[in-house]
Amino acid sequence: MSSRRTTTPAQGVVTLIPALDGLRAVAAGMVVLTHAAYLTGVGVGSGLTGRMMARGDFGVAIFFALSGFLLHRGLVADDRDGRLDVVGYAFRRAARILPAYWIALAVVVVASHPSARDSLIHAAGLQIYWSDAWISDFGQSWSIATEIAFYAALPFVVLALRPLRRRRPALPLIVLAILAVALTLTSGLGGGGAFGEDVLYERWLHARAPHFLVGMICAEALLVPGHAIARRLTSWGSDAVMCLAVAGAAYLMATAPITGSLTLEPATPSQLVVRTALSAVIALGLLLPLTHGGPSAYRAVLSRPVVRWLGVTSYGLFLWHLPVFEALYAVTGASEFAGGLLPLLAVGLPISLLLAALSHHWIEVPSSRLAGRLLARRRQRQRDRPEDKESHRPLDSGASDSAR
Repeated sequence: MSSRRTTTPAQGVVTLIPALDGLRAVAAGMVVLTHAAYLTGVGVGSGLTGRMMARGDFGVAIFFALSGFLLHRGLVADDRDGRLDVVGYAFRRAARILPAYWIALAVVVVASHPSARDSLIHAAGLQIYWSDAWISDFGQSWSIATEIAFYAALPFVVLALRPLRRRRPALPLIVLAILAVALTLTSGLGGGGAFGEDVLYERWLHARAPHFLVGMICAEALLVPGHAIARRLTSWGSDAVMCLAVAGAAYLMATAPITGSLTLEPATPSQLVVRTALSAVIALGLLLPLTHGGPSAYRAVLSRPVVRWLGVTSYGLFLWHLPVFEALYAVTGASEFAGGLLPLLAVGLPISLLLAALSHHWIEVPSSRLAGRLLARRRQRQRDRPEDKESHRPLDSGASDSAR
């Protein structure tokens, strides 16, 4: 689903939020910086600046919140209009992420020669469910597995909320808000595993659900603007400076020991809870001014063409930057964790952006368009079949339209 589409609830018309593309660019930049800081050792050896770059893994929470807002908003709109098509939704999601993901994975497999087992597990998007299914040159791909789990769960959530919505329009918003708090408080359950030895349950959907719920709550609030929760979110979102200040303060707090290590060392369950809470606050603080606020300098910056282009190509950047960084180390023979942040970014970032642009133009857009054409033909066939049946239907049939 495009990051630029939303619906104005009062008018029921589709509008554009260009700044959401820009927010994707921010999230991608954070992820790139955290991996560059880790590989060069800057994240643990350069004071506050290094710690802030190392905590760029919170960019994943922003990606998840964007997915929650856009996908939940779209599915709820389809459900309210009687057009919910779970098969079509699944097909569009697969076409959007899997071809580019598989091609990047194939290149990594050819270059780094992981085991066939690990390659197949990654191809299926199941790597977070094994303790030792790890491809170091493609380590960022764990979040794709979590995202796929969210894709699979979301239609069932929308269907489960349907009777609540019919009973009272604001009930889904209330339920999602309660879930966000409850799942944040329990996000550390099963956590604290050692990397490469234990299954990291903190990467499973139940632990990352608060981030998706942030976006889903924003989407639901737009449907019931008069509810107290929605009014509060609108009040906060209308003050972009306040939202950014709160997000910035939460980010600074996240560099402290209360969130655990800035590397791959295990975190305690309590540290994981704090990490989840702070990253959810950051995601909400960055998203709200765009979904519930008015014009602002923040929105204007994220809406600039260059920033939006970076956001549009952010998926390819996410896929390619770590393999490119690792390839540069392999080619140059440089030692990891020995500094060199600026040279790594100066060479690796342009190459990654080029590959991201090629991925978007030659893989992501064509595969999404092909999926759209195939689904359009499927819808046409579905429309044609009832007409064929109607032409042969007896005039005295007692079947009612409501039964169909």
